[in-house]
Amino acid sequence: MAKYVIMPKLGFNMNTGVVANWIKQEGDSIEEQEVILEVETDKTVMEVEAQTSGILKKILVPEGEEVPVTLPIAIIGEKDEDISQMTEEAYQKLGKKVDTGGPKEEKPVASVVEEKSVIPVVEEPDIKPEQGDFKKISPRARKKAKELGIEVELVIGSSPDGAVNENDVILYGQGHQTKIIPTVEKVTNTGDKSDKRIPYTGMRKIIGDRLSESKFTAPHLYFTVSIDMTNVRILLKKYNKDKEKRISVNDFLIFTMAKALSEQSAINCSLLDEEIVYHNAVNIGVAVALEEGLIVPVLRDANKKGLVQLSQEVKELIKLARERKLMPEDYQGGTFTVSNLGMYGIENFTAIINPPEAAILSVGEIKKMPVITDKESEKIEVRSMMKVTVSVDHRLIDGATAAIFLKQVKAYLEFPEKLLF
Repeated sequence: MAKYVIMPKLGFNMNTGVVANWIKQEGDSIEEQEVILEVETDKTVMEVEAQTSGILKKILVPEGEEVPVTLPIAIIGEKDEDISQMTEEAYQKLGKKVDTGGPKEEKPVASVVEEKSVIPVVEEPDIKPEQGDFKKISPRARKKAKELGIEVELVIGSSPDGAVNENDVILYGQGHQTKIIPTVEKVTNTGDKSDKRIPYTGMRKIIGDRLSESKFTAPHLYFTVSIDMTNVRILLKKYNKDKEKRISVNDFLIFTMAKALSEQSAINCSLLDEEIVYHNAVNIGVAVALEEGLIVPVLRDANKKGLVQLSQEVKELIKLARERKLMPEDYQGGTFTVSNLGMYGIENFTAIINPPEAAILSVGEIKKMPVITDKESEKIEVRSMMKVTVSVDHRLIDGATAAIFLKQVKAYLEFPEKLLF
């Protein structure tokens, strides 16, 4: 009996998902618990397994399309099973017109670049496969076609079975002025330059909505201090001397924050359902910049981990984040966030709190600067200085509380031996 493959709900806050890649194609045999596609959420890309065995009879949602959770995206059934009624019902749920196989209307060209800069368009004969035929197209080929604005169905595959690969798409693009698909990007003429426009959707929109809500809902209070990191650098140089695993300044900073948060529990809190929740667990979010936006994987129970273990787990979380392989539990449940932009040469900045958390630490670049180390003799030395700023939700955390917390962080970083010995 045929069954729907639905867009799964992969996280508590997930309302929609994007079909990133169909690993299986129509007509392929499917085994239960076999991976059939990849779904992209606002945080990560995850594999989806089939819940039944059979033949992938119909792909209802193409790659790149966003769909609300629990709606059908494909149909798995028996080889000769009639799924016409299920297909019609699915298209109605998806708000799509049922494909009857009639003549298709030509898509309009979305280019509005001045005529003098346009390469003559080579009109292509309609060589799309007839209704009912299935043309094999590799996921990489589909992705490349979207990048180049090519209607991939027009490309003739070079594989023995007629399948279209990425190289076929590239070669096609080199020999043709292609039509621009409006949903991929728009190009507008502004004098001698062209502006690229992409939809404000997906990960970028979710980040924007959350941060806007945080900025305009939570009254932010900021405190900045300069911290002498000279002793941390000296300590880590000795610590890493004969060890395979290298501890970075960022690792030590997170280690320090875990210690301070366990002692200053008034900072480790959240506003949930009109209640202020003071967390026993210290779960530190580590902000990681991706091309699509910012993601914050969470290091759980950070205060219970030694420096080496913490360093290894932080590096693994960052690696998974950059590969878009985080699981929902990897980025949920944070109680405090650290955002470090020092590696980009940023000296000082103020970060927006990541709701429902009540505080975030912004970390700047470590720079060598002349500093008065003895107030009485006014002795000046060159030291490794770093500016950090804590942003707190003033509804939950008083200014004095935030100041005491930051003072404790400064003390630990300027005398790091206290944390290890």
